[in-house]
Amino acid sequence: MSILLEDKSVNKYAELENYFDKVHEVMARYVGEVPHEYRVRFARLLFAMSCVAEVDEKDVVEDFEKYLRELKKKYKLALVTSAPEASVRPMLHKIKCDDLFDIVYDSPMERHPDKKELFKEFIEKFGKPEFYIGNGDKDIKNCKELGIKTISVNWVEKSEFEGDFDIDSIEELKEIIE
Repeated sequence: MSILLEDKSVNKYAELENYFDKVHEVMARYVGEVPHEYRVRFARLLFAMSCVAEVDEKDVVEDFEKYLRELKKKYKLALVTSAPEASVRPMLHKIKCDDLFDIVYDSPMERHPDKKELFKEFIEKFGKPEFYIGNGDKDIKNCKELGIKTISVNWVEKSEFEGDFDIDSIEELKEIIE
């Protein structure tokens, strides 16, 4: 987003727990005193554009993608993401994974992304998933609180939150799922 706004000062807000407070501050500087929902939508659109611009095929963990494609033959795969809906499918297409998921449940452009609420909505609509596979971020904690078995993968980065299973390889993942 800092590139699109030509303002590197916004980078320092990215790692904050509640960065949306600062996002509204920044958006007020750029769009003025417009209604809250306009600022949210504008910020999410900028974020969506930067996500699509920055994603690259090199971001894909090839062994994981191959294994997910194997799993797709036996199971329905779902992607639940708080990324703005305007970015998800273009990102999946750009990394050649647009056919990977049977269900893509993303965050509406006009809402703050609350991942726990998204999971609740997903469960209401599709039922509780057998497993959640993630990289040990807050999603692991949220899913555990919702009674979903969690698998925390450590091949991208070491987990902050422990899953029901913490793994370091695709082989370990196969042992759990199969």
